[in-house]
Amino acid sequence: MWIKSAFRDYYKPKLRRSLKHEPSQSEIDCRFEEIYNETNSILLVGVNEGVGIQFYEIARFTKEQVDGFRADPEDYLFKRFGGGWFKLNFYEGATFIVCVNFKPKGEPKWKHLATKKSDGPIPS
Repeated sequence: MWIKSAFRDYYKPKLRRSLKHEPSQSEIDCRFEEIYNETNSILLVGVNEGVGIQFYEIARFTKEQVDGFRADPEDYLFKRFGGGWFKLNFYEGATFIVCVNFKPKGEPKWKHLATKKSDGPIPS
């Protein structure tokens, strides 16, 4: 599962330190489930601005919502938000876990969701 693989650098070293030995697969699986059950996510989209890229939050997801599209996240993102450069940030409570990038090709459907702090919607 792509989520378990993406989370590995977050949970495996902490688990190894707490157990004081190399964790077994069942210990790894158990710790992953504990963490994953407490996650929430923020979806950001990248917008070219001058010579850089600025990322804007366009959606928040609970663990249950992510479960609904984790089998094919790129297809879900494309169908709901269109094409673009998306960063799906995972958090355990307020603690950042990992960022996973997706770049579905196609016309963006998200522009009305991305706003600058004080300038309103990003122009089309």
